[in-house]
Amino acid sequence: MAKRKLSLKQRQTIRQDIRKGLGEKKKQSELLKAMAKKYGISTITARWYLKSVVNPSPKRRTPRKSLLNRLKGASLKLVQQVQSTAKKTLKRALEVKKLIPKWQIYVRKEASLRKAESKLKKTLQVVTSKAEELHRRIRGLSSG
Repeated sequence: MAKRKLSLKQRQTIRQDIRKGLGEKKKQSELLKAMAKKYGISTITARWYLKSVVNPSPKRRTPRKSLLNRLKGASLKLVQQVQSTAKKTLKRALEVKKLIPKWQIYVRKEASLRKAESKLKKTLQVVTSKAEELHRRIRGLSSG
C-alpha cells in the first residue's frame, strides 16, 4: 500500500523536527519512529528525510543544458568521430598504395626464385642419377 506524499510545508517541518531531535541528542531509532508516527509515514521514509538533513545533496550551480543543446553536442561528437575514422582510414589506404609496388616486386622475385629452385632440383636429380649409375658401374668392374 502506497503511503501518502507529504506536502512541501510538511517536508520542511519534518526536516526541522529531525534537526531539533538531533540537537537534543535523541537516539536515531527513536527519532525515526516518532517522525514516522507523527507524519504517518514509514520509518524507511523517515530515514530518507534524516539522510537529507545529515548529508544534504549539493545544489546545482549551473543550469542544465537543454535537450536540444545536448543533442547538438552529441551530433557534433558523432561527426568528429566519423571524420577521425575517415582520416585514419584514408591514411592507411595511402600507406597501402605506397607499399603495393614494393610487394609486387617481391612476389615476382619469389616466383622467379621458385622457378629457378625447380630447375635446380631437376638438374640435381639428373646429376644424382648419373652419379649413382657411374658408381654402380665402378662397383661392378672393381668387384669382378
